[in-house]
Amino acid sequence: MFPALRTLNATPNNLPSQLTSFVGRAELASASDLLAKTRLLTLTGPGGTGKTRLSLALAGDCVERFPDGAWFVPLAPVTDPELVPSAIAASIGLLAPNRPPIDRVRDHLRDRTAVLVLDNFEQVVSGAPVVADLLRSAPNLTVIVSSRAPLRVAGEQEFPVPPRRCHPARRATSRR
Repeated sequence: MFPALRTLNATPNNLPSQLTSFVGRAELASASDLLAKTRLLTLTGPGGTGKTRLSLALAGDCVERFPDGAWFVPLAPVTDPELVPSAIAASIGLLAPNRPPIDRVRDHLRDRTAVLVLDNFEQVVSGAPVVADLLRSAPNLTVIVSSRAPLRVAGEQEFPVPPRRCHPARRATSRR
């Protein structure tokens, strides 16, 4: 008998489907090794290095470790750090307008084994205490962050994402 196929559909999630395959397998393996040893992994680097793509590939590859959910939280449209809890609550699908978003998220994640992928955190980096609070209150929560700068909170493991290397043939064509 063959084991069941691993699929994102087996775990509640909102991870966006990737239309092309992920190329940076060496970076994925290194980041995956770090994620196995930490609950907060921040992928850092300048814009365009592939931090978002790496964070999604990482979450997708280890989704079976998080039976209670893998949630992508796009923070690009968020400019106020006070709105980070609302963005997380919306991504998870938590509706309870009569309670503060941070309380809803904290209570929901408290006893769950889940992963949050917080994308583009650099513009709300002063909201980092929210991440630290969630990690303290939810002992089985793991957080993957993509940001141009580290969060600088306890327990954070930073993974600098190297610039993407262009294939020599592509480089020659793109100069024309």
